[in-house]
Amino acid sequence: MAQGIHWEWRGFGIVSGRFALCYSKLAEQFPPQSVTDDYLWAPRLVANVKVRNLLEEPFKFKRLQNRDGHLEQWAEKQEDIYKFPLNKDAWGKLSQTLAGAGLTLGSYPSGTVDAQMTVAELKRVGARIVTVNKLREARLWKGPHGSVKVEWACIFAPQAIITIGLETWDEGPEVPGLPDEEAKEDIRAAILALGLDDEPLRVLNYVDAVRIWTSRGRV
Repeated sequence: MAQGIHWEWRGFGIVSGRFALCYSKLAEQFPPQSVTDDYLWAPRLVANVKVRNLLEEPFKFKRLQNRDGHLEQWAEKQEDIYKFPLNKDAWGKLSQTLAGAGLTLGSYPSGTVDAQMTVAELKRVGARIVTVNKLREARLWKGPHGSVKVEWACIFAPQAIITIGLETWDEGPEVPGLPDEEAKEDIRAAILALGLDDEPLRVLNYVDAVRIWTSRGRV
């Protein structure tokens, strides 16, 4: 994932052979991988809260910071990633996040706060879990200032659809992140270079998509 604060763009729909050819020429960032993401949803929830491969990978908070047109700035920090069983700090952040959506989570439970207990408590207070099954891969596009990760994911459930995501990508902890304007310039340059503005994609983030899926709609 992109650590820290970074800029993103994401679209859902289908892509053309022309885009597929452009994408195939980019340097591989990671090969295809099958993942299951369980997203937390509540009507007024604005944070992206999810667990990947429920028992295998961490519980993660990702928070929207800013918008500029179709570009979004998200905070994705190491201290907002927790493994099961959840500790009191994780439970407190979860409680605070849900409070912003008008839901009241109880105090830190006794016993082991594993994935099953957490899901049960979330459902009890009125939150929902939306499971998204997908096959995803990513490549890197070199922009005028830095790298942009281009993620291609084929979603199988709750809807069969493609999503293409762009995000500014840090080369490593020793390389400082780009200033906002340069980061946004890289994302916009990638959209133009890859022709994504001409593809039949609906620009949404995953929080928006999950909201649509919970109402039995289609992105």
